[in-house]
Amino acid sequence: MNNKQIKNFATIIISVAIIAGAFVTADYFALFGTKTTLKLDFVEARFRTLNKDTGALVFDVGVRCFQKNNMDACTRRESHQAGVVAAHIPVRRVIESTLLFVKTEDTIKSADPKLHVMLMHQNYNNPTKTILLEDIYSGKQTEYTVEMPPRHWDELTEE
Repeated sequence: MNNKQIKNFATIIISVAIIAGAFVTADYFALFGTKTTLKLDFVEARFRTLNKDTGALVFDVGVRCFQKNNMDACTRRESHQAGVVAAHIPVRRVIESTLLFVKTEDTIKSADPKLHVMLMHQNYNNPTKTILLEDIYSGKQTEYTVEMPPRHWDELTEE
């Protein structure tokens, strides 16, 4: 390569770098506009279930979540930990973004800020734990300990 070819090549590389930098800078300041999208996501709340009398772990616990006007507010998810049940709670997020950057991400709050979680097992009374959705959304607390009172079958059969 001679000197003229090297200068032409350097000029092209510098020009491309300047154009790319200008494009990224313009997109960062949203000069090309923004778009708003609604995204369905899930947050997880985990519940460590213990026998209230002995403190032993309780296995095979089901979960059911209730809210005002929503009788099925979560789904059970495998936690892969002994004595822990996970509940996936749907959350809607509004995302404002440009071509390359996410500008804002906001959570749409539900009408009822409380989530009532019933933990179910055939050999235990079904305790209900009430948690604030804001704590789950923010990640302040993701695991809760719940003591499950055993059912005493002999008391139920006596008359």
